[in-house]
Amino acid sequence: MKKLLPLLILALILTIIPPGGSSANTSVIQLGSDVLFNQFHHVIEGKKVGLVTNQTGVNSQGISTIDMLRRDRTVTLTALYAPEHGLDGKTPAGQHAAAYTHPVYGIPVYGLNGSAPMPTKEMLANIDVLLVDLQDIGSRTSPYISTLHACMTAAKQFGKPVVVLDRPNPVGGTIVDGPVLEAPYRSFIGVDTLPLAHGMTIGELARFFNRSIGVDLTVIPMQGYTRQMLYQDTGLPWIPSSPQIPDLAAVFGYMATGLGEGTGITPADNFTWIGGEGIDSHAYADLLNGALLPGVMFLPEDKGTRGGVRLHITDPYRFNPAKTGIYTLAYARQLNHFPVPKSGQTISVFDKEMGTRKIGQYLEQGLSPQAIESTYAAELSAFREQRKAFLIYGDQPYQPVEPIRSKPVVPASEPASKPQPAVTKPATNQQVPAIHPAVPPEKPVPSAAKPAASVTPAPAGAAQTAKPPATAKPSAPSAAVPGAKPAESKQPQEKVAYLTFDDGPSPVTDKVLDILKQHQVKATFFVVGKNVPGREAVLKRAIAEGHVVGGHTYSHDYRLIYRDIASFFADLEKGNQLIEHATGVKPTVFRYPGGSTNTVSRKYQNPNVYNNSHTVMQDIKAEAAKRGYVFIDWNITNGDARSNHYTPESALANVTSQVKHQREIVVLMHDASTKAATVQSLPAVIQFLKQQGYRFDVIHADKPTVATVK
Repeated sequence: MKKLLPLLILALILTIIPPGGSSANTSVIQLGSDVLFNQFHHVIEGKKVGLVTNQTGVNSQGISTIDMLRRDRTVTLTALYAPEHGLDGKTPAGQHAAAYTHPVYGIPVYGLNGSAPMPTKEMLANIDVLLVDLQDIGSRTSPYISTLHACMTAAKQFGKPVVVLDRPNPVGGTIVDGPVLEAPYRSFIGVDTLPLAHGMTIGELARFFNRSIGVDLTVIPMQGYTRQMLYQDTGLPWIPSSPQIPDLAAVFGYMATGLGEGTGITPADNFTWIGGEGIDSHAYADLLNGALLPGVMFLPEDKGTRGGVRLHITDPYRFNPAKTGIYTLAYARQLNHFPVPKSGQTISVFDKEMGTRKIGQYLEQGLSPQAIESTYAAELSAFREQRKAFLIYGDQPYQPVEPIRSKPVVPASEPASKPQPAVTKPATNQQVPAIHPAVPPEKPVPSAAKPAASVTPAPAGAAQTAKPPATAKPSAPSAAVPGAKPAESKQPQEKVAYLTFDDGPSPVTDKVLDILKQHQVKATFFVVGKNVPGREAVLKRAIAEGHVVGGHTYSHDYRLIYRDIASFFADLEKGNQLIEHATGVKPTVFRYPGGSTNTVSRKYQNPNVYNNSHTVMQDIKAEAAKRGYVFIDWNITNGDARSNHYTPESALANVTSQVKHQREIVVLMHDASTKAATVQSLPAVIQFLKQQGYRFDVIHADKPTVATVK
């Protein structure tokens, strides 16, 4: 028996450890698919779901979205849609996969590729919502973003909402380069006016596409993702996105080596080598290395009769694949004078890849790569400005609070040089005059006819700690039914707007106060305690001018405040004491970082005490009610929490699209040095709300009904 005991123990261990080693999740981010099931499950609950996906559609633990949906008894997976290369990613490019019934799932699988990229009415007939989960590679020519565009277009046509599960841009979100596609050159390898390297995630691209499509769009963002991240930083394993893209070396080399269709300059070894007939490998390497392109060296290497170079990426953070692609083509042309493909009655694939015929013309003229770059510098600059309104992620790890929604609109065409927010009609934005902090628009700003809220009412958790109203006031919309009519009151026509500013005081607080004073409007500031020292005077000014200052914790650090009850209230009280010391007034209202219904707190709660059934937020809110604290959420936001890269026009558009017929609104904005666009949009926001019949007021603890608006 003693001899058998070690064997029994070993057998027990082997049954515990899964095949292939530990199943521990080493990712530093949560994908959109993770966030959907962990945080925003209500988006798909009770619906028949059609899923656009392939082998890349897995969560951070490696579980496919197909399996997650099939295990979910609250939804019905009714159809699958596979992009180019099929559901398993093994179908050769250009080969159309006929529709078939999945042998295991028993549901239809529809192939979407270049010859038939758009779902038909029949394909969408048995779904309530179209879910998209695809890993892109960061290039304008990627067929997967073309599939996304086609699915959004079809969904708009046939009245189906689209939900995009966001994923990283593997080459990062900071490099934006290459020629910008011109509208006449749209094709399946270039569906919109993007540069070769757009620097956007698939969720951000969906928002960009929607400016001209106008579908009912929801993006489920990632958690913990930043604009600077490369795929290597996410901790996620790379899943081959196609037979030609087996690894990250191929991803980074794709735009650098794969742009010469029809020129005889071709890639090899999964986009890590480029060359052609008549190329002197050493001369080619000397030209490329002499250009001092960032983050890459070029090693001369012959392949049979072809000369070329192998890419050796030394610094992926500095490496610019689109820029490198222009240089590899231009220097190859100098060496072997390859014939440049020309467009005639049909557009050549080369011109489709470039998005213009001009690059081919410049190559024929013998222009240097530096000269070619200069020809599209202005278009690139205009695109960088345009894309800001559609970005989700900034420099800090993103913490999702709500799904990012764009409701259906009537699409309108727009010039690429005039960026428009994705949440409302471009025509609406064009009527808004230039926004300056102290100069309100001269023309009235029409309300957006259809909602496109970035933040929607959360489940009715906010009301749990609210005190019952002492007097009959206009009640807020039901948290469970967005846009619900308020209960009757003695003043049914009264509409009240509460402007709120979080995270100050900051260098822009005085500017905010100047605008409020000019327009004779009062507001409420939810202050972070650590920002008070050195800015006591601005808080005193706010109090003296009739505004209210509330607490927003001392640190605003989720890791600290949401560990347990004691940590939260210690941090809150520390901040409140600094406010009281600076102003002489004790705060009577406060706002939870992330809102009262946030679920991000679960990530930081003490696992020895809390779990998904018993959360730290439940205990904190119960304790707050016992202590008589009054917290304030919001039901309108200008969207400035999502990113520091946004425009005054998009901030205004977010507000106008969410204001419908609510009797009482609490508008969330942020007071920080990075939120200059919020300050610039404020006069127009005030004017718009006045036109909608709202009066302005500050929030007091004796009006706790505003705590229920979220």
